[in-house]
Amino acid sequence: MSRFFMHFWSDELCDLHYRSGLSGAPLEFTAGEGFLQAGVQPGDIIYIISVYDGQVMLIGRITVGQIVTSYSEAVTLIAPDVEEAPEYVLPAEGLATAQYFTRQLMMEEAGDLRFLTAEGSTKPLKFAGDEEVDEHALVGVREIAPASAVILDQVLSQPFHDQHPEAESDEEEDEIDDMDLTAIARSFGDETLNRRVRNAAVEFVVGAFEEKGWTVMPVDDPEEGYDLQCTIGDDHLHVVVKGNANDALEFTLSELEYTRAERDGHFALCLVAGALSGSPTLTTFSGEDLYDLFDARPLQWAFRYHEEEDLDTEDF
Repeated sequence: MSRFFMHFWSDELCDLHYRSGLSGAPLEFTAGEGFLQAGVQPGDIIYIISVYDGQVMLIGRITVGQIVTSYSEAVTLIAPDVEEAPEYVLPAEGLATAQYFTRQLMMEEAGDLRFLTAEGSTKPLKFAGDEEVDEHALVGVREIAPASAVILDQVLSQPFHDQHPEAESDEEEDEIDDMDLTAIARSFGDETLNRRVRNAAVEFVVGAFEEKGWTVMPVDDPEEGYDLQCTIGDDHLHVVVKGNANDALEFTLSELEYTRAERDGHFALCLVAGALSGSPTLTTFSGEDLYDLFDARPLQWAFRYHEEEDLDTEDF
């Protein structure tokens, strides 16, 4: 029976692969030390992970074909310029996923992962704070429980792609420039109006879904990253509701909502244009639609003061 492991890649290694254009290419190997000591054998499954800003990134998965301990053999099997390492794990033929470097696990998914101890018991990931995992606790090769492998496989089954940092659009004139970004920010600057628009939009979406036979349940926990759970028969959708006072197809997403759009195969975004008018219009988009049909740029940064620093401000 296969066993399941995680192997940690550093930020530097991920960035090197990312900028070398390997995003989307199948994993060819993973290298380091500790595979044999951990008991890794052909047929076992290894999930490649990393950590960025305290968040777990799932790079990809390989089914072990062979473990090579000779550098000269690795040069022959992999590439003449392969970096020297104590051990190289090569996938069985055709049993490696594509590698992506910005595929982030949701915090609840990371929190549900469990390591296997030498005694056969399980323990969760170690967190450095409420919203960050302890990177040092993930370094090396770690065996995980079969249920954790199921979680990671579900993540890998969802459509995903990286945007290469040097990729150029053929239609640069359609991108959101600084002036457009400022205009979008201004259009959502009135909090009182935003609340009215949102309430009207949610009411309209609920009515539209219920009219078509869906059961609609509001989601009160903001950590879920969506507003409505809609079910009909065996189908269900995680719906994010956005509204506009005007007819523009513009909206903003939180980081959680953006992650849902990337990763959740049941994600739907319902945009209500003219939400306060007598004739609002509803358009529904999938997560893939957001990539294909929209331009996007970050709108805000979040700041938190270093607690270990003495407060020092400028006097005017």
